[in-house]
Amino acid sequence: MNRQDASQHEPSGEAFLPFRVAPSRLGAATAVRSTLITTSIHSLRARGLFDRYVERIDGTHRDALVTAVAGVWLPIDTAVAHYEACEALRLDVREQLTIAKEVGDRVHGTFLGMMMRMAKNVGVTPWSALAQSGKLYERLFTGGGIAVTRKGPKDARVDVVGNALCGIEYFRVGVRGVYQAALQLFSQRLTTFELPWRRAPHAMGVRISWV
Repeated sequence: MNRQDASQHEPSGEAFLPFRVAPSRLGAATAVRSTLITTSIHSLRARGLFDRYVERIDGTHRDALVTAVAGVWLPIDTAVAHYEACEALRLDVREQLTIAKEVGDRVHGTFLGMMMRMAKNVGVTPWSALAQSGKLYERLFTGGGIAVTRKGPKDARVDVVGNALCGIEYFRVGVRGVYQAALQLFSQRLTTFELPWRRAPHAMGVRISWV
């Protein structure tokens, strides 16, 4: 039995951080914080990929993305155009994860600083960071939601629903990278992988394990 099949037949686990309301009442994400986009573009510039990226942006959204500034809300369709252009660059997963970690460091700089201080305290674990997932999601998106399920003492599943970006692989890899950036402060070794059977046009799941 492969990992995907095993995941489908494992126990459901314990709700650690439930959705803030029933998933059917969350609605769809309608806006994204521009900081998520501008920091992503910054990483592309640093790698000399900006011109290739601009060439791949849907013309309807090109001006909005090229002139975007941090700290405002952008329509979710603009974010979709950004991630589709990033995916069209065909970067390998390792580089995508590296970029995602950089984005996570910038977007959640204050949060990660708090996590670093917490990491010095005895007894603080990755669960301490996972408990903040809802707050972090709501800083970045209007609509949709996130939940965390405890699958074991050092094993969690993160689910995102109601978000059109979940249909784009570049974004799904990015979610893994952001969690790696935050949770590696608390563990000697950490792994993340997407759960294809949790994937839908507006939903995704990520498994996170650590030692």
